[in-house]
Amino acid sequence: SRCYKDLVPDTAEIMYVMHELKEKKCTDSTLLSNLDFAECFLREHPLHRFSMLLVKGNGLCVEIGNSQSIVFTVSSDSQHNTYVNLNIYSYNKVCRETIVESHFFGHSCQDEIQSCFIQAREAVPESGLNRLTIKCNRFTIIYTNNKISQHKTLETKCQFKLQTITVEGLLERKIWLQKEKATSHGLIACVDHLIKLYLTTSDAPKTECRFILHADKEVIRIVSLGNLQNREYVLLYDDAGVSMFPPTWQ
Repeated sequence: SRCYKDLVPDTAEIMYVMHELKEKKCTDSTLLSNLDFAECFLREHPLHRFSMLLVKGNGLCVEIGNSQSIVFTVSSDSQHNTYVNLNIYSYNKVCRETIVESHFFGHSCQDEIQSCFIQAREAVPESGLNRLTIKCNRFTIIYTNNKISQHKTLETKCQFKLQTITVEGLLERKIWLQKEKATSHGLIACVDHLIKLYLTTSDAPKTECRFILHADKEVIRIVSLGNLQNREYVLLYDDAGVSMFPPTWQ
């Protein structure tokens, strides 16, 4: 691993580190790709000058900065999904006031009904916690004072909320999926299937319905406002493609 304790993880200094690695013929393409991602993520981030950045590659890792209280970690999996972890350390217990919106900067929450920021604040009891973990798609925040007891983990659901279901609204969610869940091809295919149905059928429901999408070992809900008990459609993706139940509009 390479440490750059005297630098701060801003655009200029992340670019400097990348340039130095390339000059030294670094062959870890995962590391270089994750550094590039980290630079984009932290470019406008209000915390970057007060933080440490740890970027993991395929065997190599790089540390930029020397903060012990705010640590960003950027890593990726075998499918090239990139993950951001933010650890915020404190001597005190985690309370609602600990959780501020700037910690979630640059993150596109997957729950349009109740954001991960709101869920995080509501998860903290009056007595506080020693550790709170929030997982939202490929973004994780951990607030901790390094004590073992009194911890809580919450994981958001992927839920899209539309006033009325339209082709434009579905297309926006498809674009979001292509960016934020790029390897979830089954979920994207399910949304594509819905877009085609809404383009080709005149009686597609606009309100008071919800769609449950099952694919890629994940479940997504697309909800329109109104009485959710009215109509529910389930879309499944498998080797044969996309199936909808019931198969016709009710």
